[in-house]
Amino acid sequence: EEEKKLYLEKKIPYTYSKKCRNILENITSKSFVVRFKSKIEGKTILKDLVQGDVQINNNTIEDFVILRKDNKPTYNLSAAVDDYQMKISHVIRGDDHKINAFKQIQIFESMGWKIPEYAHIPLIHSKEGKKLSKRDDASTVEDYKKIGILPEALRNYLLRLGWSYKDKEIFSEEESIEFFNLKNIGKSPSKLDFDRIKSINEFYIKSTKDEILLEKLIQYSELYKKKIPTQFHETIKKNLSFLKNKSKSLEDIYNNSKYIFSYKLEEDEIKKIDKSKLTIIKNIHSLIKKEKNINKDYLKNIFDKIIETEKINFKDLGQPLRIILTGSEYGPAIYDIASSLGLNEFLNRLELFFSKIDKNIKN
Repeated sequence: EEEKKLYLEKKIPYTYSKKCRNILENITSKSFVVRFKSKIEGKTILKDLVQGDVQINNNTIEDFVILRKDNKPTYNLSAAVDDYQMKISHVIRGDDHKINAFKQIQIFESMGWKIPEYAHIPLIHSKEGKKLSKRDDASTVEDYKKIGILPEALRNYLLRLGWSYKDKEIFSEEESIEFFNLKNIGKSPSKLDFDRIKSINEFYIKSTKDEILLEKLIQYSELYKKKIPTQFHETIKKNLSFLKNKSKSLEDIYNNSKYIFSYKLEEDEIKKIDKSKLTIIKNIHSLIKKEKNINKDYLKNIFDKIIETEKINFKDLGQPLRIILTGSEYGPAIYDIASSLGLNEFLNRLELFFSKIDKNIKN
């Protein structure tokens, strides 16, 4: 401890001086650590399955601590003993543990144990090129579950991160097991590309059968959002073809479908609607209520005539309708919204809007 303090005061890295390396007498008057007597001559070669042959001079490894003052074992002793007792054949871990491999090899050699194979894979870095840490936004599996990344998508992304097989990008679980090998892992760190994760997730979302995707969405909502009421499950399932369109996560699908099961028309959204469009919206309501028809062809015919007569763009008509029908200016196409709501709910939401407008005028 005195040596450490002296090194710290001089602001230089601490290296054990080996002053107790050859001590013979028993020390019982004060607490002490137990160090491993490392080799001081020759070289050790680590035959790494990813990094290749890595050579180190033995005198660069200090007499490292294997038992602390409280008699608890350190990582290197614990790892070596654990690997031996569990008959571990391959130790695969981050390349920041390479120096530990040399220490653990010496423990194996001193005990006469069979040394396992070592493979030290490059670390995953943030987009800034720094070592990924818990401070990064999405550094744990739970972080990805919260935003609705599918397990199979994350597996596929991590498999391809620093590893390749021909020009193949998408791997099923069976293909992952069949094709993966250590020799194709690169030696350089890979940067985490969140856009790529979402792109792969989008592929898996579109490739998943609707009944399975619905089940995943329901489970996701129960864990991380407000539960989707049972009476809306079938409606969402019938409309997943467009609800999942351009969705890169379960969270996107959840947000796209909220107008179905959690509809609210707030005053702040109503204020975004141009009051000059009220007459047009009322005309649409009257026509639909009269004809009792909201299929795409009929709606398109109405909209085209209004756009031509009023000399407006579809956006001038579509945006206020989307706000009224979904409670937001963002969402699916108007025709899809109408189809998913059905005639009665479509009319109810228009009428709710009119009642809110009338109330505001009276106030």
